[in-house]
Amino acid sequence: MLGVRLDDDLEKRLTALAERTHHSKSHLAKIALRRYIELEEQKDIAGKETLARWESYQETGETVSNDSVVEWLDSWGEDAEKPCPMK
Repeated sequence: MLGVRLDDDLEKRLTALAERTHHSKSHLAKIALRRYIELEEQKDIAGKETLARWESYQETGETVSNDSVVEWLDSWGEDAEKPCPMK
C-alpha cells in the first residue's frame, strides 16, 4: 500500500482526468507509476550499456565504422531493416 500526497494542482488534474476517462484516480496513478518506472529502468539499462561500451572502447580502442552506421540508418523503415552494427 502506498499513500501519496499531491499538490492541489496535480490533485485537480488527476480528478478531472479520472472523471473524463471514467477510471479511478488509483487506476490512473498505477498506470502513471508503471510507465515512469519502466522508463527509468530503460534509462538505467541504457546508461549501463553506454558505460560498458565506453569501458570496452578504452580497453580495445575498437569502434564501429561510419559506413556501417550509415548503411544501418539507410535501412530504417525498410522491410529488411538491418541490425544495429556492433564492433
